[in-house]
Amino acid sequence: MAAKVSKAKRPKRRWVGIALPNSIQSREDLTSVLEASPFGPYRIKLYDCYPGSSEAALAACSIQKRTDGVGFAIVCVLLSEYDEVRNVFDSENNYGLTSVTSSGKIRLVRERLGIPKPLRR
Repeated sequence: MAAKVSKAKRPKRRWVGIALPNSIQSREDLTSVLEASPFGPYRIKLYDCYPGSSEAALAACSIQKRTDGVGFAIVCVLLSEYDEVRNVFDSENNYGLTSVTSSGKIRLVRERLGIPKPLRR
């Protein structure tokens, strides 16, 4: 059995909190948008997903004082691809996905968005 790779040698990553348009109503919808959009070539892993109709998204909207009723998600991006992914979020061809916050720690992104940590399955 191979030894575990040390933390310093693992690839670095960034957690990005995104706002979802109302057209995305499930985790599967968001996954298909990410695969079929300009985000496709990047290694983006979806972690948390709260569509606009969920209680967590409604609570997060009230915390952020948003009235547009958007959903929220957290994705993980490799640090080497982070700048390129942020450029796609800022472009016109982003499929309605907008970047709200990012950090090297998922806990901080959850706190800034105001969404809870999902229960373990």
